[in-house]
Amino acid sequence: MKVSLRQLEILQAIAVAGSISRATRRLGMSQPSISQQLAKMEEVLGAQLFVRGRNPRTELTPAGEFWADAASRILTSVDAAETLHQDLFDERGLNLSFGTTPSLTGRFTELVARIAVSIRPFSRFDLVWAINSYELIELLMTHRINVAVLSSESVAAHRSSLNLLPLYEDKIVWAVPDSIPEEMIRDCLAEGSAPNQCESLQRYADLDGIAPWFGKTRNWYRGVLPFAQPYFGCMTHESAVQIVAAGLATCHTPISLIPNLSASVRERVRFYEVEESAREVMLAMPKHLASVRPFSDFAEQLATSVRKEYSSPDLEIRPLPLPDGARAGL
Repeated sequence: MKVSLRQLEILQAIAVAGSISRATRRLGMSQPSISQQLAKMEEVLGAQLFVRGRNPRTELTPAGEFWADAASRILTSVDAAETLHQDLFDERGLNLSFGTTPSLTGRFTELVARIAVSIRPFSRFDLVWAINSYELIELLMTHRINVAVLSSESVAAHRSSLNLLPLYEDKIVWAVPDSIPEEMIRDCLAEGSAPNQCESLQRYADLDGIAPWFGKTRNWYRGVLPFAQPYFGCMTHESAVQIVAAGLATCHTPISLIPNLSASVRERVRFYEVEESAREVMLAMPKHLASVRPFSDFAEQLATSVRKEYSSPDLEIRPLPLPDGARAGL
C-alpha cells in the first residue's frame, strides 16, 4: 500500500480547516470515513499524524505537519498539471470557479459573470459563496475554487502559496434609517442618551463573530451609542442593511456592499463615515494560475473594473454629525 491522493486531500483539508468536523463539510465525507482513511495512512507510514485528545481543534504531530506540507505541495502540482492540460489539450476549455462573500452581490455578480463570458477559453463559470473570507481561504487551499475576492487578513498564513492582487480599501460606514432626522442623530451623539421617540437608534444589527471587525463594532457602539443594544444578529451585511432600511435599527457595513444594494433599500438608508476602519480587499488565486493566460486576463479585467467601482464609488457618504472636537472611530 502507498499513500493515496485522496488521503493527502483529507489531511490537507483537516490542516486548513483546523478540525476533522469542519473538514467533513468541506470534503463531503462522513467522520467515520475520514477517520478510516487517516488510520490507513498512519498504518502505511508507521507514524501518528494527529495528537489524540479532547481538544476540538485537531493538532498535528511533527509527522503530521511534514505530511500536511507535502500534501499541499503535491496537490498544488497535480492541480497545476490538470489546469495546464485543460489549457493545452482539452477542447472543452477551462473551468473558472470564483468565490466571494455575500456582501458582493447584485452588480458585482453581473460584472464577474460578464468578464468570464468574454474570455473564450473558459467553458464554465461557477460562482461560489462563503460566509466569510476565512471560509474562502479553506476553499482555495483545498482546490474547491480557483479564484476568490477576500480580505487581506485571511491570507496571512498562505501568502507563499497564492498570487495576490490588491483591489481596494473597503471602508466601514454606519447605516441609519433615512426616516431619522439628522438633528436627532446629532443630539443623540452629543448627549450620549437614548431618544425615547426613536427606538431604532436604541438597537443595532451585527454579524455576531462573522465579520472581522465584529469586536470593533461592539466597541464603537459602547463608546458612541452606549444605550444601543445588539438586538439583531445577522449572517450577512446585506440582511443587516435591510433591517436598517425597514427603520428598525442601525448597523455597520462595508462600503463595497452599497453599490450592490437594490434601489428600494438604498433610498431608505443614509450612510455616515466612520473613522479609522477599513479592510484591504484582494483577488487571490494559486500561484501557478497567474501564468495561465485566461486566468491572468480575468484577474486584470476584474481588478480594473472593481477598482473603478469601489475605490471611488458614486455614493453619498456623509460626515458623522458629531459635537466639535469629538471622534467616533472604531
